Formats: sequence, structure tokens, C-alpha cells
Amino acid sequence: MLEYLLSVCKSSKFYVPVITICVTIVIINMSSKVVKKLINRNSNNFEIKKRNTIVSLLENIIRYILVIIAILIILSVWGINVSALITGLGIAGVVGGLAIQDALKDIIMGCNIIMDNYFIVGDLVTYDGFTGEVVEFGLKNTKIKAFDGTVLVVANRSISKIINLSQKDQAVFITVPTSYDETEENVAKVLNKVCKEVKKFKEATKEGEYLGVNELSESSVDYLIKVQCKAGDQYALKRKVLALVKHEFDSNGLKIPYKQIEVHNGKRV
Repeated sequence: MLEYLLSVCKSSKFYVPVITICVTIVIINMSSKVVKKLINRNSNNFEIKKRNTIVSLLENIIRYILVIIAILIILSVWGINVSALITGLGIAGVVGGLAIQDALKDIIMGCNIIMDNYFIVGDLVTYDGFTGEVVEFGLKNTKIKAFDGTVLVVANRSISKIINLSQKDQAVFITVPTSYDETEENVAKVLNKVCKEVKKFKEATKEGEYLGVNELSESSVDYLIKVQCKAGDQYALKRKVLALVKHEFDSNGLKIPYKQIEVHNGKRV
């Protein structure tokens, strides 16, 4: 039994496939590490994310090519006529191409997404009403992760229209309901102060802007302010601004009213 095992191990049909598989795995891992080091060298955050997207696609292509080469080497060692196989695959590829049209469309569209700068990994996007961060971009599909952890997987061929929220600052409009008893002059004074202090928040990219009266609603006068931030920070910034508004209103004696209903019991008003 031992002699048989030794003879098997010494056979090229055994050790060549093992060496080929090991070398392929090592090359894939080494190329991935080298590329990541190159990505992080002398690049700003945007360039790193853009290169990371391209590398993600190239890594998939390189992986498939190396695996195919390794399979052909192994088959050749096992005595299979690789030349005839490749010729046969070429003929079958024409027929198979019809069956894998969708996969080819995914790959082509994936290249278009990069060339036309639709988005990159790390961007905040909205696709068909679903908003989230692009967490993975591959040959066939794109994965978008929402704030609640939900992941949407979209075939690249389906991405004809997508809204990229990361290519410019996001404007956040905040409604501030105030009592009808308060004068517009006093409210404007307090909200202008709030807008100036917004800049102290790390999420804000500039001072806020007081826009004035937005609506005369049933129970309150609704004022509007505008703040700006990077994509993805709008929810955190809105919470902080609302807390600041509440603090300033309390400090200056301004009222945020409860919803009110006037009831007239059949009497003339």
C-alpha cells in the first residue's frame, strides 16, 4: 500500500495538478495584496474608492482566467487533448453565447458603469426607490446595502438609471413648527442663530440657511431652514439640528405647539 501511495505521489498526474492549484491560489492572493497597496498610495478618498471599484472587477476577471488556465494544465497532464477541447469549446461557445446572453450583458454593462462613472464602491445611491451604499461591484451584479442592513442585489444589465447621491453635497430641508403667538421677527432671529451654529457639527459642510415661512398649517406656522452635508450624513445632521432648535426655542421662550382643534358647539363665532 505504501509503495502504491509513493508511486501515485511521484506521478506527474498527481503532483502537477496539486502544484498548479497551489500556485494559482498563491498568485491570486498575492495579486490582490499588491493591488490593494497600490490603491492606497498617494490617492485621495475618492480615487481610492474609484480604483477599488475597478480592481474589484479586474480581480474577478483575473481569477476566472487563472482558474481556466489551471484547469487546462491539469487536463493536459491527465492526457486530455487540450487543443481539440479548445477548438470544441470555440464552436460550443458560439452556441453557448446565445444561452448566456444575460451574463454577457452584465459584464458589458459593468464595464460601462466604470467608464461612464455611474457609481463606485462606497457611494450612496438610489435604485428603483431603494437607497443604500454600494458595498460590492462584480462582473455580474451590484450589491446595495440600506441603512437597516437590507441588501439589494441588482444585475448589472438592469442598471440603466440610478441616482448617485455621493457626487455632491446633500441639501436637507427642516421644517420647524412654531406657535401662531410668536412673531416672525423673533422666530427668524432664533433660527438664524441656529443656522450659524450648524457649522460646528462635523456632518455639516457649511452654515445653514433660514428660508422663512413655509406653511400656515392648522396648529402652527411652519418655518423652513436648509442645511448641507455629505451624502449619508443627512439623518445624523437632521437629528442634531432639531435638538439644537429645541434647545434654542426653550432658551428663548418660543413655543412648539401641540396639534389643536377648535370645537364650536353650534354657536356662532
